[in-house]
Amino acid sequence: MTINRKKVKSLIRITGVALLIIIMQLSSSSGEALAQNNSKNKSLDTKVYMRGLYIPNHHSRNLKFIKALVAKGKTSGINMFVFDVHSYGSTVLKVNSSVIEYLKSENIYVAGRVVCFQDGISKLPIPAGHMKTLNALVTSAADSGFDEIQLDYIRFADAKMPYSLKRRYEVIEEMLKNFRSITDERKIKLSADVFGRVVYNKDDLIGQKLELFAAYTDVIYPMLYPSHFNLDKKKMSEPGETVKDGVNSGVSRLEGKNVYIQPYIQAFDYNIYHAKVKLDKYVALQIKGVEETGARGWVAWNPNGDYSSVFSAVKIINTENAALAE
Repeated sequence: MTINRKKVKSLIRITGVALLIIIMQLSSSSGEALAQNNSKNKSLDTKVYMRGLYIPNHHSRNLKFIKALVAKGKTSGINMFVFDVHSYGSTVLKVNSSVIEYLKSENIYVAGRVVCFQDGISKLPIPAGHMKTLNALVTSAADSGFDEIQLDYIRFADAKMPYSLKRRYEVIEEMLKNFRSITDERKIKLSADVFGRVVYNKDDLIGQKLELFAAYTDVIYPMLYPSHFNLDKKKMSEPGETVKDGVNSGVSRLEGKNVYIQPYIQAFDYNIYHAKVKLDKYVALQIKGVEETGARGWVAWNPNGDYSSVFSAVKIINTENAALAE
Protein backbone atom coordinates (compact mmCIF):
# COMPACT_ATOMS: atom_id res chain seq x y z
CA MET A 1 0.00 0.00 0.00
CA THR A 2 1.40 3.39 -0.98
CA ILE A 3 1.51 5.99 1.82
CA ASN A 4 0.78 9.58 0.92
CA ARG A 5 3.25 11.44 3.11
CA LYS A 6 1.57 14.80 2.54
CA LYS A 7 -1.76 13.45 3.79
CA VAL A 8 -0.10 11.95 6.88
CA LYS A 9 1.61 15.24 7.74
CA SER A 10 -1.67 17.09 7.24
CA LEU A 11 -3.49 14.61 9.48
CA ILE A 12 -0.85 15.00 12.18
CA ARG A 13 -1.18 18.79 12.06
CA ILE A 14 -4.99 18.59 12.31
CA THR A 15 -4.78 16.17 15.23
CA GLY A 16 -2.26 18.40 17.02
CA VAL A 17 -4.45 21.46 16.61
CA ALA A 18 -7.48 19.55 17.88
CA LEU A 19 -5.57 18.36 20.96
CA LEU A 20 -4.35 21.90 21.64
CA ILE A 21 -7.92 23.23 21.45
CA ILE A 22 -9.12 20.54 23.88
CA ILE A 23 -6.29 21.33 26.33
CA MET A 24 -7.04 25.06 26.16
CA GLN A 25 -10.74 24.42 26.79
CA LEU A 26 -9.99 22.21 29.78
CA SER A 27 -7.56 24.80 31.14
CA SER A 28 -10.12 27.56 30.64
CA SER A 29 -12.85 25.53 32.35
CA SER A 30 -10.52 24.77 35.24
CA GLY A 31 -9.55 28.43 35.53
CA GLU A 32 -13.19 29.54 35.49
CA ALA A 33 -14.05 26.98 38.15
CA LEU A 34 -11.13 28.18 40.29
CA ALA A 35 -12.15 31.81 39.82
CA GLN A 36 -15.74 30.99 40.76
CA ASN A 37 -14.54 29.07 43.80
CA ASN A 38 -12.30 31.96 44.88
CA SER A 39 -15.21 34.35 44.36
CA LYS A 40 -17.41 32.18 46.56
CA ASN A 41 -14.70 32.03 49.21
CA LYS A 42 -14.38 35.80 49.16
CA SER A 43 -18.15 36.10 49.41
CA LEU A 44 -18.17 33.76 52.38
CA ASP A 45 -15.34 35.73 53.99
CA THR A 46 -17.42 38.89 53.86
CA LYS A 47 -20.39 37.10 55.43
CA VAL A 48 -18.63 35.76 58.52
CA TYR A 49 -21.00 36.47 61.41
CA MET A 50 -19.39 38.63 64.08
CA ARG A 51 -19.80 38.11 67.81
CA GLY A 52 -17.64 40.80 69.32
CA LEU A 53 -16.50 42.18 72.65
CA TYR A 54 -15.33 45.71 73.44
CA ILE A 55 -12.05 45.83 75.39
CA PRO A 56 -10.90 48.97 77.27
CA ASN A 57 -7.36 50.10 76.56
CA HIS A 58 -5.63 48.87 79.72
CA HIS A 59 -7.02 45.35 79.21
CA SER A 60 -6.35 45.37 75.46
CA ARG A 61 -2.59 45.59 76.12
CA ASN A 62 -2.61 42.75 78.65
CA LEU A 63 -1.78 39.53 76.76
CA LYS A 64 -2.62 37.32 79.75
CA PHE A 65 -6.07 38.91 80.07
CA ILE A 66 -6.71 38.58 76.33
CA LYS A 67 -5.67 34.91 76.21
CA ALA A 68 -8.02 34.11 79.10
CA LEU A 69 -10.86 35.96 77.36
CA VAL A 70 -10.26 34.12 74.08
CA ALA A 71 -10.34 30.78 75.91
CA LYS A 72 -13.62 31.67 77.63
CA GLY A 73 -15.13 33.07 74.44
CA LYS A 74 -14.47 30.12 72.14
CA THR A 75 -17.53 28.18 73.28
CA SER A 76 -19.63 31.33 72.83
CA GLY A 77 -18.52 31.92 69.24
CA ILE A 78 -16.60 35.10 70.06
CA ASN A 79 -14.56 35.95 66.95
CA MET A 80 -14.07 39.72 67.19
CA PHE A 81 -12.54 42.21 69.63
CA VAL A 82 -12.81 46.00 69.55
CA PHE A 83 -9.84 47.67 71.26
CA ASP A 84 -9.48 51.23 72.42
CA VAL A 85 -6.19 52.30 70.84
CA HIS A 86 -5.68 55.03 73.44
CA SER A 87 -6.68 55.64 77.03
CA TYR A 88 -9.53 57.95 78.06
CA GLY A 89 -8.75 61.62 77.49
CA SER A 90 -5.47 60.84 75.69
CA THR A 91 -4.48 60.88 72.04
CA VAL A 92 -1.33 58.79 72.54
CA LEU A 93 -1.40 55.43 70.77
CA LYS A 94 -1.11 52.54 73.24
CA VAL A 95 -1.15 49.20 71.44
CA ASN A 96 0.54 45.90 72.26
CA SER A 97 1.60 44.35 68.94
CA SER A 98 2.01 40.95 70.62
CA VAL A 99 -1.70 40.97 71.49
CA ILE A 100 -2.71 41.70 67.91
CA GLU A 101 -0.36 39.03 66.55
CA TYR A 102 -1.77 36.49 69.01
CA LEU A 103 -5.38 37.30 68.04
CA LYS A 104 -4.55 36.99 64.34
CA SER A 105 -3.08 33.54 65.05
CA GLU A 106 -6.40 32.64 66.71
CA ASN A 107 -8.40 33.95 63.71
CA ILE A 108 -9.92 36.73 65.81
CA TYR A 109 -10.96 39.85 63.88
CA VAL A 110 -9.62 43.00 65.55
CA ALA A 111 -10.95 46.57 65.26
CA GLY A 112 -9.13 49.60 66.68
CA ARG A 113 -11.47 52.17 68.21
CA VAL A 114 -10.51 55.85 67.99
CA VAL A 115 -12.47 58.42 69.99
CA CYS A 116 -12.57 61.56 67.85
CA PHE A 117 -14.51 64.12 69.93
CA GLN A 118 -15.47 62.77 73.35
CA ASP A 119 -17.96 65.56 74.07
CA GLY A 120 -18.74 66.35 70.46
CA ILE A 121 -17.67 69.28 68.31
CA SER A 122 -18.85 72.46 70.01
CA LYS A 123 -17.21 75.15 67.91
CA LEU A 124 -16.05 75.68 64.33
CA PRO A 125 -13.51 75.72 62.92
CA ILE A 126 -12.03 72.69 64.67
CA PRO A 127 -8.57 73.59 66.01
CA ALA A 128 -5.93 72.61 63.45
CA GLY A 129 -3.79 71.11 66.21
CA HIS A 130 -6.51 68.70 67.26
CA MET A 131 -7.16 67.59 63.68
CA LYS A 132 -3.45 67.04 63.09
CA THR A 133 -3.22 64.93 66.25
CA LEU A 134 -6.35 62.98 65.39
CA ASN A 135 -5.11 62.33 61.87
CA ALA A 136 -1.80 61.05 63.24
CA LEU A 137 -3.60 58.81 65.73
CA VAL A 138 -5.79 57.23 63.03
CA THR A 139 -2.75 56.74 60.80
CA SER A 140 -0.70 55.11 63.59
CA ALA A 141 -3.62 52.87 64.54
CA ALA A 142 -4.09 51.85 60.90
CA ASP A 143 -0.42 50.85 60.78
CA SER A 144 -0.72 48.68 63.91
CA GLY A 145 -2.18 45.55 62.32
CA PHE A 146 -5.91 46.06 62.91
CA ASP A 147 -8.42 44.68 60.42
CA GLU A 148 -10.60 47.75 60.86
CA ILE A 149 -10.43 51.27 62.27
CA GLN A 150 -13.58 52.21 64.14
CA LEU A 151 -14.31 55.91 64.64
CA ASP A 152 -16.33 56.86 67.71
CA TYR A 153 -17.80 60.20 68.78
CA ILE A 154 -17.36 61.66 65.34
CA ARG A 155 -20.18 64.10 65.92
CA PHE A 156 -21.26 67.54 67.09
CA ALA A 157 -22.27 68.24 70.66
CA ASP A 158 -25.83 67.30 71.57
CA ALA A 159 -26.93 70.92 71.91
CA LYS A 160 -28.13 73.82 69.81
CA MET A 161 -25.37 75.72 67.98
CA PRO A 162 -25.28 78.39 65.27
CA TYR A 163 -24.34 75.89 62.52
CA SER A 164 -26.77 74.53 59.96
CA LEU A 165 -27.17 70.78 59.50
CA LYS A 166 -25.74 71.19 56.02
CA ARG A 167 -22.58 72.71 57.50
CA ARG A 168 -22.32 69.96 60.12
CA TYR A 169 -22.65 67.28 57.48
CA GLU A 170 -19.95 68.94 55.39
CA VAL A 171 -17.51 68.98 58.33
CA ILE A 172 -18.11 65.32 59.18
CA GLU A 173 -17.99 64.26 55.54
CA GLU A 174 -14.61 65.90 55.07
CA MET A 175 -13.22 63.98 58.04
CA LEU A 176 -14.71 60.67 56.88
CA LYS A 177 -13.26 61.20 53.41
CA ASN A 178 -9.82 61.88 54.90
CA PHE A 179 -9.87 58.87 57.23
CA ARG A 180 -11.12 56.67 54.40
CA SER A 181 -8.07 57.58 52.33
CA ILE A 182 -5.85 56.41 55.22
CA THR A 183 -7.55 53.03 55.57
CA ASP A 184 -7.85 52.50 51.81
CA GLU A 185 -4.11 53.01 51.43
CA ARG A 186 -3.54 50.22 53.99
CA LYS A 187 -6.33 48.03 52.60
CA ILE A 188 -8.24 47.79 55.86
CA LYS A 189 -11.85 48.61 56.72
CA LEU A 190 -13.19 51.88 58.10
CA SER A 191 -16.21 51.95 60.40
CA ALA A 192 -18.00 54.34 62.71
CA ASP A 193 -20.18 54.29 65.81
CA VAL A 194 -23.40 56.31 65.88
CA PHE A 195 -25.95 57.09 68.56
CA GLY A 196 -28.77 54.55 68.80
CA ARG A 197 -31.44 57.10 67.90
CA VAL A 198 -29.72 57.85 64.57
CA VAL A 199 -31.19 54.71 62.97
CA TYR A 200 -34.58 56.42 63.37
CA ASN A 201 -33.65 60.09 62.86
CA LYS A 202 -33.20 61.25 59.28
CA ASP A 203 -31.56 64.51 60.33
CA ASP A 204 -30.02 64.60 63.79
CA LEU A 205 -28.51 67.75 65.26
CA ILE A 206 -25.27 65.94 66.17
CA GLY A 207 -24.56 65.62 62.45
CA GLN A 208 -24.69 61.83 62.31
CA LYS A 209 -26.69 60.59 59.33
CA LEU A 210 -26.71 56.92 58.29
CA GLU A 211 -26.62 57.65 54.57
CA LEU A 212 -23.66 60.03 54.96
CA PHE A 213 -21.64 57.55 57.00
CA ALA A 214 -22.54 54.73 54.60
CA ALA A 215 -20.79 56.56 51.76
CA TYR A 216 -17.39 56.30 53.46
CA THR A 217 -17.53 53.34 55.86
CA ASP A 218 -17.74 49.56 55.59
CA VAL A 219 -19.61 49.07 58.86
CA ILE A 220 -21.86 51.28 60.99
CA TYR A 221 -22.28 50.47 64.68
CA PRO A 222 -25.45 51.97 66.20
CA MET A 223 -25.22 51.98 70.01
CA LEU A 224 -28.63 50.41 70.58
CA TYR A 225 -28.48 50.10 74.37
CA PRO A 226 -32.12 49.66 75.46
CA SER A 227 -31.49 51.51 78.73
CA HIS A 228 -30.56 54.68 76.83
CA PHE A 229 -34.02 55.15 75.32
CA ASN A 230 -35.01 56.73 78.62
CA LEU A 231 -38.08 58.50 77.21
CA ASP A 232 -39.54 55.25 75.90
CA LYS A 233 -40.51 52.76 78.61
CA LYS A 234 -41.47 50.14 76.02
CA LYS A 235 -37.98 50.16 74.52
CA MET A 236 -36.39 49.96 77.97
CA SER A 237 -38.60 47.04 79.01
CA GLU A 238 -38.18 44.96 75.82
CA PRO A 239 -34.43 44.74 75.12
CA GLY A 240 -34.68 42.08 72.43
CA GLU A 241 -37.34 43.89 70.41
CA THR A 242 -35.60 47.23 70.88
CA VAL A 243 -32.35 46.02 69.37
CA LYS A 244 -34.11 44.05 66.64
CA ASP A 245 -36.26 47.01 65.62
CA GLY A 246 -33.29 49.39 65.60
CA VAL A 247 -31.19 47.10 63.42
CA ASN A 248 -34.07 46.53 61.00
CA SER A 249 -34.57 50.28 60.72
CA GLY A 250 -30.89 50.78 59.88
CA VAL A 251 -30.72 47.86 57.44
CA SER A 252 -33.86 49.06 55.67
CA ARG A 253 -32.52 52.59 55.22
CA LEU A 254 -29.21 51.34 53.82
CA GLU A 255 -30.61 48.66 51.52
CA GLY A 256 -28.56 48.44 48.34
CA LYS A 257 -25.58 50.26 49.85
CA ASN A 258 -22.28 48.47 50.35
CA VAL A 259 -22.22 48.78 54.14
CA TYR A 260 -23.02 46.55 57.12
CA ILE A 261 -24.96 47.32 60.28
CA GLN A 262 -23.53 45.82 63.47
CA PRO A 263 -25.01 47.14 66.73
CA TYR A 264 -23.44 47.53 70.13
CA ILE A 265 -25.53 45.69 72.68
CA GLN A 266 -25.71 46.34 76.42
CA ALA A 267 -23.74 44.08 78.77
CA PHE A 268 -23.97 46.34 81.84
CA ASP A 269 -26.80 46.61 84.36
CA TYR A 270 -27.80 50.27 84.03
CA ASN A 271 -31.62 50.60 83.98
CA ILE A 272 -32.21 46.91 83.26
CA TYR A 273 -34.83 46.74 86.03
CA HIS A 274 -37.36 47.95 83.43
CA ALA A 275 -37.08 44.55 81.70
CA LYS A 276 -37.55 42.61 84.98
CA VAL A 277 -34.81 40.09 84.13
CA LYS A 278 -31.23 39.48 85.28
CA LEU A 279 -28.34 40.81 83.21
CA ASP A 280 -27.48 37.51 81.49
CA LYS A 281 -31.08 37.09 80.31
CA TYR A 282 -31.15 40.76 79.30
CA VAL A 283 -28.09 40.15 77.11
CA ALA A 284 -29.56 36.90 75.74
CA LEU A 285 -32.69 38.73 74.60
CA GLN A 286 -30.58 41.28 72.74
CA ILE A 287 -28.41 38.63 71.08
CA LYS A 288 -31.48 36.75 69.88
CA GLY A 289 -33.01 39.99 68.64
CA VAL A 290 -29.92 40.93 66.60
CA GLU A 291 -29.43 37.47 65.19
CA GLU A 292 -32.92 37.52 63.71
CA THR A 293 -31.93 40.48 61.51
CA GLY A 294 -29.61 41.14 58.58
CA ALA A 295 -26.88 42.59 60.80
CA ARG A 296 -23.22 41.59 60.38
CA GLY A 297 -23.32 40.59 64.04
CA TRP A 298 -23.02 42.42 67.36
CA VAL A 299 -20.48 43.85 69.79
CA ALA A 300 -21.17 43.62 73.50
CA TRP A 301 -20.17 46.61 75.61
CA ASN A 302 -19.10 46.47 79.23
CA PRO A 303 -16.96 49.41 80.38
CA ASN A 304 -14.81 47.14 82.55
CA GLY A 305 -14.36 44.34 80.03
CA ASP A 306 -16.37 41.90 82.18
CA TYR A 307 -18.23 39.53 79.86
CA SER A 308 -19.43 36.85 82.24
CA SER A 309 -23.00 37.97 81.40
CA VAL A 310 -22.37 37.40 77.68
CA PHE A 311 -20.97 33.89 78.17
CA SER A 312 -23.91 33.06 80.42
CA ALA A 313 -26.33 34.57 77.88
CA VAL A 314 -25.03 32.31 75.11
CA LYS A 315 -25.50 29.29 77.39
CA ILE A 316 -29.10 30.37 78.01
CA ILE A 317 -29.73 30.65 74.27
CA ASN A 318 -28.13 27.26 73.56
CA THR A 319 -30.20 25.61 76.30
CA GLU A 320 -33.40 27.17 74.95
CA ASN A 321 -32.58 26.08 71.38
CA ALA A 322 -31.83 22.54 72.53
CA ALA A 323 -35.17 22.37 74.34
CA LEU A 324 -36.99 23.52 71.21
CA ALA A 325 -35.19 20.94 69.09
CA GLU A 326 -36.36 18.03 71.28
